[in-house]
Amino acid sequence: MSVAVSREASISESAPNVPSVQNFLRRAFHSSVAVGDFVYVDSGEVLQLPTDNNGEPIGKLLNVTLSIDMRTSWTNDTVVFRSIAKNAAPNLNKQILWPSIDNRTFFAFGGEQSFFEDVAPDPPDVSCWQFTTDGVGGGLWTIFEPADDSIFHGLTRPDSASGATLDNTGFIMNGLASSRTSPQTLYYRGRVPVPGIVSFNITNNLWQNDTSPQYIKDLSVPEGVIAGVSAFGTDGLLMITPTSGLTSNVYNPPPFNNITIYDPSDKTWHAQTTTGQAPAARSLPCTVGVKGDNGTYEIFLYGGSNVVGLNANLSLTQYAENIALDEVYVLSLPAFAWFKADYPPRHPRVRHTCQVVGNRQMLSIGGHDPTNVYNNTWIADPFSQGLGIFDLTAMQWSDRYNADAEPYETPAVVKAWYAANEPSTRTWNSPAVRKLFLQDQDTPGSGQPSTSSPAPAKSGSSSTGAIVGGVIGGLAALCLLIGLVWWLRRRKGRASDGIAQNPTPEQQVHPDHFQSELSAKEKPYRHEMENDYRPSEMDGAHSAAEMAGAYSAAELYGGSPGAELDSQGQGPIQARR
Repeated sequence: MSVAVSREASISESAPNVPSVQNFLRRAFHSSVAVGDFVYVDSGEVLQLPTDNNGEPIGKLLNVTLSIDMRTSWTNDTVVFRSIAKNAAPNLNKQILWPSIDNRTFFAFGGEQSFFEDVAPDPPDVSCWQFTTDGVGGGLWTIFEPADDSIFHGLTRPDSASGATLDNTGFIMNGLASSRTSPQTLYYRGRVPVPGIVSFNITNNLWQNDTSPQYIKDLSVPEGVIAGVSAFGTDGLLMITPTSGLTSNVYNPPPFNNITIYDPSDKTWHAQTTTGQAPAARSLPCTVGVKGDNGTYEIFLYGGSNVVGLNANLSLTQYAENIALDEVYVLSLPAFAWFKADYPPRHPRVRHTCQVVGNRQMLSIGGHDPTNVYNNTWIADPFSQGLGIFDLTAMQWSDRYNADAEPYETPAVVKAWYAANEPSTRTWNSPAVRKLFLQDQDTPGSGQPSTSSPAPAKSGSSSTGAIVGGVIGGLAALCLLIGLVWWLRRRKGRASDGIAQNPTPEQQVHPDHFQSELSAKEKPYRHEMENDYRPSEMDGAHSAAEMAGAYSAAELYGGSPGAELDSQGQGPIQARR
């Protein structure tokens, strides 16, 4: 059912955190994570009708953590939410949630105070919180102190950042700092970009703050796409598409025909051009990833918008463009080929989250309709309770979750590509990228795998000749060695008759010369794109070159990022959210 109501909404702390199916309108600005047999939804805002269905819609800041049981099947009309008290854990919109590989805990970092809190207290101190599940849909929030304060307590809490988990390390990239994100940024006027990439090793509780290429800093308008892919590289890879280009209340994000790749094992950055039917440029889609058949990995992308906030005025053209963004695409690796699900777009959404559930299903949670700004109304979510189920193999939408679904299989359209094409023969942007995805190929560049092998040894007389030749060669080498020793002894005797000779500076051996590579303090970050190259997420006609120069590592620190502030110390004033 699609219901349009006025956008004038009142705020109520007493409204239910989980409205009825009949009263539910929209959910957004939340975070979600799948851990064990449950999906957890934290913070965010819920828009609902009053219980009597009369009057203005009510906005509610979610002050609990919700869980959804994935052990049994349900429809989005019958699904049951369990509420879990947050106690001292802060209520922040748009946090990053990192699941642990123990499948029992997850961690929260980042976020901002809701604008529903018009007279909010000062934002909470920068902190990381751990949620420990109880195995039956409940759990407990506790603060998680870092093992090393020196880095963590210098970080700025960003909101609208991009986050992903790889193995047992969480990553957060870019974001915005404002007076609503932390006490250290209370004086900020507007919202200031916070470039950089921070990692949190869950196993040893250590944080690292690293730099990013200049072109990603230039595209530091937040809320890009980031996905952790464990199937490739030494320790897995991050696939990244940043967003940028804020012009006249319209996002002009880079297209998806080039993907940025971050290799955490050596902190190098790469890029690879894609083929196929790439998605139109957009901001704020959700993504999930699944291991496919025969060593492939599929990244699914859903929804998004090309408008800013909720207060822009859309033209008819922009309205039609955003309706068309109700699409699901899949990027298959190592093909780097895009494919599109075949269904008519009708219900676009933004500020939603997605999780893989039940083997082969994607659960879409919440989201606003970006076309609401066109007619100044709230359109009730066509998904009951804001929950939609997408079958990743059949590439079809449903209103019901199947707890007994078959294991995931790569979609038929993707399988057809691999049946007709060989990834090793595609055009790679660089040998380094090719090696990351085709690690069994030792001779990158030609696009063809090496087929050479050592010649087999022959038997008979040829082996006898080899033995004789080896004996003669050994005797010759022994003679040369005896002659060398005799010559050195004569030379030493002559030198002892005169003044001892000190080696010149050029002859002295520095201890560092014994190192096979640069020491940690000297070893620069390696990059694959030139400093002066500023593509809009890399033009497909350009291949990546080695990136020169070093960047400052102090990216997500609490100090004022002066490069982003104007002469009066004021940050850019941006539209809400």
